[in-house]
Amino acid sequence: MNKNVRSRLIGIVLFWAAAIIPFLGIFMINKVFGAYWFVTLLLIYTLVYRPILHIFRLLRLKVIEEKDAWKSFIPFHDAKYMKDLWFG
Repeated sequence: MNKNVRSRLIGIVLFWAAAIIPFLGIFMINKVFGAYWFVTLLLIYTLVYRPILHIFRLLRLKVIEEKDAWKSFIPFHDAKYMKDLWFG
């Protein structure tokens, strides 16, 4: 396998793991601590963690410039980069 393809596949797997594992943890916490913590952590995940994850991924892929990284905190702004985020 080409080194570039292998590196790209590893990046995709790591991105998906970094996105899904905390999300699954939030659902496990819901069963233990209840709805208040579930909603709180879901908001933190959606409004803070996920945009930061998108910023690092898009900067690494050189899709956005560092000066435009803050725009990832605008809801649905990263929708135009979904192909790059998910499969880039």
